[in-house]
Amino acid sequence: MAQLTPTGLVKIMGLVTLIMVIPIVGGSVAGLVLDRVFGTSPLLVVIGLAVGSLIAAIGIWLLIRAGARRGYGA
Repeated sequence: MAQLTPTGLVKIMGLVTLIMVIPIVGGSVAGLVLDRVFGTSPLLVVIGLAVGSLIAAIGIWLLIRAGARRGYGA
């Protein structure tokens, strides 16, 4: 099993943050813009948030799977 260095842990924390924040914020902002265009508030914000959360969850799952394949699992 491979050992993580402090630098490696910081890198992983940064990746997790990016994988979670970008899709959730992006989906919410896209929903806000589309709600203003179509006048469907708050429907598209909720849908954008849900889709962004789903994308973030899939991204985290893929990151965990890649880490397990490299031998970082317990």
